Amino acid sequence: MTSNLDMFKLYDIRTRHERLSDADSERLLKAIALYYRDSVRVSRIYIARDARLYGAKLLDMAVEIFPRYGLEVFFNPVQISTCQFYYSCMRDRDGGGMMITASHNPSDYIGFKLVGPDVTPIAMGCGPDGGLEQVRKNYVADAPYPAGTPAGVHVAQYQSDYVDYSMRLAGVKPGDLRGMRVFGEFLAGSSGADFALAMDRAGATYTLSHVVPDGFFPYGNPNPVEEPSIAPARKKVAEGSYDIGYCFDGDGDRMDLMYPDGQQVIPGLNISLLIPYIKEIFKPYFGENYPFKAFVDVKAIPLALIEISRAGIEQHIIRNGHSFIKEKLREYQQEGYIVSEEESSHYYMNFPFDPEDLSKGFAATENSLFFALLTARALKENPQGYRRIYELQKGIYRYREWPLYFNVYDEMVHIIADVENEMRARGATVIKEMADGSDLDAAVMRFNLPTVFTADTRFPQEWCQVAQRISRSEDAMTRWEVVASDPALCKKMNDVIIAIADRYVEKGLAHY
Repeated sequence: MTSNLDMFKLYDIRTRHERLSDADSERLLKAIALYYRDSVRVSRIYIARDARLYGAKLLDMAVEIFPRYGLEVFFNPVQISTCQFYYSCMRDRDGGGMMITASHNPSDYIGFKLVGPDVTPIAMGCGPDGGLEQVRKNYVADAPYPAGTPAGVHVAQYQSDYVDYSMRLAGVKPGDLRGMRVFGEFLAGSSGADFALAMDRAGATYTLSHVVPDGFFPYGNPNPVEEPSIAPARKKVAEGSYDIGYCFDGDGDRMDLMYPDGQQVIPGLNISLLIPYIKEIFKPYFGENYPFKAFVDVKAIPLALIEISRAGIEQHIIRNGHSFIKEKLREYQQEGYIVSEEESSHYYMNFPFDPEDLSKGFAATENSLFFALLTARALKENPQGYRRIYELQKGIYRYREWPLYFNVYDEMVHIIADVENEMRARGATVIKEMADGSDLDAAVMRFNLPTVFTADTRFPQEWCQVAQRISRSEDAMTRWEVVASDPALCKKMNDVIIAIADRYVEKGLAHY
C-alpha cells in the first residue's frame, strides 16, 4: 500500500513528520532524485535545510541517496533560510535545488520545496513532466536503486556572498544604515544570522529576539501573522524606541514589519514605497519609461492598490501560491512584471543573476533580506513616506486572514460557495479571475469599490472587501480576510462569515 499521498500539495511537499516513516522518507527521496535525473535532466543539485527537527535526518539521507542517481550533490550542512537557499541555486543556473522546510507550519511539520534550472519552481503541474505529479508517480512506483558508481558530494556555503548580493542590489553600502535602530524577531527560525550579518555591515544598531534556530519553536508557531507568536515582539518594539521592527517566519521567506509603536506595516503599502527603488534596478534593462507592472494577491488592501498605482506601476490580482506567483513573474517578465507581494508578508521579484549585467537574466524568486535592507533604506531616505502610510492605515479596519479547519475535505467548496452567495446577495461585486482570464482559485468580494484601481481612484465614505480562499499548502483549511472603512462594518461582515462557519462546526464538519 502507498501511504501519505496527500503530502503532495499543489505547490510543494508537506506533511507531519510522524506520517513520514524512515521507509517512506527513503522512498520519497528516491522519487525526487529520479525526477531530477530523468525529467529535469540535471546532473547537479543543491540541497539545504532550515531549523526543522526532522530536517537534519532527511538532509543526511538525501546526501547519501541522490549521488546514487548520478546527481552531483552540493549541500549546506547547517540551517539556512529558504532565501539563502534560492540565492545558492542562482549560483549554478544549470542545476536543480531542494530545500527541506515546512515554512511557517508548526514544529511537527516537514516538507520540501523543489526548483529546477534558473531557480524555476517545480509544483503540481508545473515543471518538466508535470512537476510534482511525476514525483508522486515515482513515489508510487518505488523503483529499485540504479546500478553504477555514485556521483560526488561537496559542501557549499554562500552566506557571506548572499549578504553581499542583497546589500548591493538594495543599494545599501557598508555604513549606510548607521544611526538606525532596528529590531529583529526570528521565532527560532533560520534567517537571523543573515539579518545580523547584513545589519552589521550596513552599520545599523539592532536587537535580535529568538535568533537561535530551534526546531521545537518554543516561542509559538513560526508564523508572523499569528498574533500569539508576534505579540511579544510588538510589545518589545513599542517599548524600545526602534525605527522599525522585523519579524520573519521559520524559514525566513516571510517578513512582517512593525512601526515604532508595534503596529504592522501593511505589506502592500510598504511595497508602494519600495517601487521607486525597484524600478531603478530594472530601468537599465527595460528603459527609462517602460510601463512596469506588479502582481498583488487577493487580500491586497484597496488603499495599497491606489498607492502602488500612484508609484507609477500597474497592478493585477494574482492567485495565492509561491510557485504560481513566481512562475507568472517569470512568464510575464518581458511584459514588465517585475515584483509581487502577498499580504501574508511575502515579497517576490525577478532577481538579476548579476546586478552589474542584467542581460544575464533573472530568477523569479524570493529574497527577504533584500527587501529588509531596501525597506530600511527607504525608511531612512523617505521617513515622511512612512509617516504618511501610517496615517493612511488609521482609516483601515481589518480582521487579518483567519482559518477554519475541515474534518471533511469536500465540505470546503460548499462553505466557499455559501459565503460567496451571501456576499453577492448583500450587493458585493465578486472577482474570481485574474486579468488574463485564468482562475483566481479564490474570490475577492467588494462592496462599493471598483474592480480596478488607478492613481485617480477616489474612495467612497463606506467600503468593504472580503477575500476568501482554500489554502493549498495546508491540510483542509479555508481562510478569510475582511477589511473595511469602518470598524462596525468590518465586524459585521466578519460576523456574517463566522455565522456561516458556525453551522459547519455545529455539524462536526469543521473546527476553529
